[in-house]
Amino acid sequence: MTSAALMHSEEIAPLSAAVNSDGLPPHWETYLVTRNKRLTHYEQTTDADGIAVMRATVDGSASGLAQKLDIPIYPGAKLTWRWRADTLPLNADIRTKRFDDAPVRIALAFDGDLAKLTMLDHMHRELARMVSGRELPFATLMYTWGDDKLAANEVVPNPYTGRIRSIVVERGGRNLGAWQTYSRDIAKDYERAFGEPPGRLVGIAIMSDGDNTQTKFTAWYGDIHLDTDSIPTTTAAK
Repeated sequence: MTSAALMHSEEIAPLSAAVNSDGLPPHWETYLVTRNKRLTHYEQTTDADGIAVMRATVDGSASGLAQKLDIPIYPGAKLTWRWRADTLPLNADIRTKRFDDAPVRIALAFDGDLAKLTMLDHMHRELARMVSGRELPFATLMYTWGDDKLAANEVVPNPYTGRIRSIVVERGGRNLGAWQTYSRDIAKDYERAFGEPPGRLVGIAIMSDGDNTQTKFTAWYGDIHLDTDSIPTTTAAK
């Protein structure tokens, strides 16, 4: 297996890597929520320390950047990342369809036994495939920045499907305007959200959206690291 293929399947490619002809870091691609949504604009820039990061510019838009993975997740696996948001989408509330927007999100897609899904789950998967051109994974765990009506570490079911659960790692406006760093035990978080251990991690995405609230704002994402069994699977650009 070539090093490029290894990066694609078993590592989280750094957002700080030199961009390709599409203006995106290698192994990342545009993720459509639906085909008729205005796209959030993602562009590589640098932070105050000169480190390459991705800037998301939202203008009533919704889309993300995603990467396909194939990584087994064991107890103790840690996801570490940093992001920055300057504004919360006006009236955003991830508990509702009408106002389901967030300044920053990281979504983790997991494989699993599709036989466990309900008929309604399968209908949602088919609808998602028709609308976005992609099938929903078995389960998706999102880390998100919510409004101050939500509790820290609260698990929030997605208003569209129970196969997506969000964990509120940041809330309210206290930390707006500054870079924030997090480290989460994703196996523990997944089990708390879905009631069972996770399957293989098959994808990751970043997403900033303001389509439901018709909000304009800017946010930033740094490199995302996954440490499985104390072995780092990605290294940020130095």
